Formats: sequence, structure tokens, C-alpha cells
Amino acid sequence: MKIRQTTALVVAALITIALAACGGAKKASTPTEAFKTFYTAAKGKDVATLKKVMSKATLAGMEAEAKGEKISLDEFLSRESQKGLPTNVPETRNEKIEGDKATLEFKREGATNWSTASFVKEDGDWKVNFGPG
Repeated sequence: MKIRQTTALVVAALITIALAACGGAKKASTPTEAFKTFYTAAKGKDVATLKKVMSKATLAGMEAEAKGEKISLDEFLSRESQKGLPTNVPETRNEKIEGDKATLEFKREGATNWSTASFVKEDGDWKVNFGPG
């Protein structure tokens, strides 16, 4: 019995190490990938991934809002990420990259107009950017 427990612990540790080595969330090498990662994380209330795919300026602004409401940033992101979230990943088009800034047009289900999402490149990855910058 003790050997089974030890084996199970070793297997669990190896799986944890393998997942950590893979880096968890996929890096966003394009604004479109960042957009899709953001949507998937929001839908799954995956706050850790949301933080990874949001720009520093966006996170700072949301942290200030969370403080104003006297809640944690994680609570704030979990709640806000669900507001107006469409059922399926919105359709995207016209990704435009200019240096370390980019835009991407998207259209929600049933919408007639296209909206624009902004991105910035930070630490080699594209991040969703809701604030200045």
C-alpha cells in the first residue's frame, strides 16, 4: 500500500513539473491569438491567464477600480470578465500591427457593427490593452 502512495505522489509531482515546464498558458505571438486567449480565459473565469494576456496599464487600471470597490483584483477580474461575454468567440478581421501596437476588429454574435480591440507588445507577447498606451 505504501508503495502505491509513493508511486502516486511521484507521478503527480512529475505531471506538475511537466505542466510547469510547458509554461501553462500559451504565449500570444499575434494580437489575434491574444484576443482568443483572452476570450477563452474570460469564459472559463481563468483569472491567472487573464492577467497574463492583459497589458500592464490595463491591469493597473483594473487594480485601481478593484481597490475603489474594496475587492481583490482577482474578484474584480472574475466578475468583470463575464459582463457582456458572447457565447462564442467573436469573428475577427483586419489585424493591423504598427511596431509594438496593434488593433483587431471583432464582431459579436448578432451584431451588425465591428468593434476594435487594441493591443500592445510587452515582454515579447501581445497583450490586450484597454487603457492608454
